[in-house]
Amino acid sequence: MTINKTIITSMKQIVALILAVVFAAGCSNKENFIVKGNIENAQSEQVYLYRIDLDQDVLLDSIKIKNNGNFQFKLGRLAEPTFLKLALSPRKFITLLGDSTETIEVIADKASFTTAYTIRNSIGSKHIQMLNQNVRTLRTQVDSLISLYENMTDAEKSNNTESITEEINKLITSYKDGVGSFVMENPRSFASYYALFLPLKDESLIMNVYDKKDQVYFATVATSLNLIYPEAQRTKHLYDMVLGIKAWEKNNQRLLEMISQSEVVGAPDIKAKNVKGEEIALSSLKGKVVLLQFGASWDEPSVNAVKGLKSIYKKYKDRGFEIYQVSMEQSKVLWENSLVKEDIQWISVSELKNTNSDAARKYNVSRIPANYLLDKEGNIVGKDLYGSLLEERLRELL
Repeated sequence: MTINKTIITSMKQIVALILAVVFAAGCSNKENFIVKGNIENAQSEQVYLYRIDLDQDVLLDSIKIKNNGNFQFKLGRLAEPTFLKLALSPRKFITLLGDSTETIEVIADKASFTTAYTIRNSIGSKHIQMLNQNVRTLRTQVDSLISLYENMTDAEKSNNTESITEEINKLITSYKDGVGSFVMENPRSFASYYALFLPLKDESLIMNVYDKKDQVYFATVATSLNLIYPEAQRTKHLYDMVLGIKAWEKNNQRLLEMISQSEVVGAPDIKAKNVKGEEIALSSLKGKVVLLQFGASWDEPSVNAVKGLKSIYKKYKDRGFEIYQVSMEQSKVLWENSLVKEDIQWISVSELKNTNSDAARKYNVSRIPANYLLDKEGNIVGKDLYGSLLEERLRELL
């Protein structure tokens, strides 16, 4: 009987020890953030895990993939939602959004690593995957239309420029509406932050913080993240950006008020390239009366405004008058074609950023066409002058 009691006591101690070890291991895992998974056809290759900061990617660890394709990274608890890059090479990577002590599982094949992977146990990372799929679709559609246009004859281009441009703008508008819906459904997610800064293939941002409609989404995410993660690097970045835009708008409103009251205001300088790639500064035209004109080949009112300027330019160009046109284009091909089609003889420049134009922001251009009239000293002396009103002011200045 004594022996049995001793055995039972020993067994209880062993079970208690095992449970303690298991419990300790469980507690230990809860303090770790883990990225693991399986990558087929990548046996014995290196896989890298980076943290994506605002200004750089920071390598956290690298390991060799096992013969069965398995891998695992174990890090300390994440203090805040963090963007990560799981990479096989500099151009072959998956973007993840990790949080706290998640265990993110990634299942993929080397051949389709960046596009056809499966995510488990991470809502943030699944959102990032969906957002990347959507922007890839948009890029493919836009590139297909531009390629179609580039392969047309000159006659075909002349007949199809407007329809192709309209189709591109419809695609972008539809995409932006989708991003807006996602942001309003997930205002406190860093995936919404990610959605706001996705670019087209030419690296121009699709969502425009200076656009009134898009600005609502930037402000919503900035305010929401600031309530939960006020010290996060990206929260501060977005919050400061939104506050900066508000201050910029206030200053530009003051500029507009001064112009409307006929006060002389120095024109902010612009430097942009023409179709030949030559950079031309607005300030280089001092000594001439200059019409700073904002428009786009895809905007019908802008095209009509350009047609109306031709006779005025022809009449006054030899008397010291010049037009500095800022064309808010996305495609150089479409822009160049419009210059040929309309036989534009004045200076035309473009940043090829569509409505993200830095020059347009400097002048608080909220709609196109728009123009500013500059005197010979480079001061703004008029705004949105057309037809006889423009001619009357030109006669006074010349």
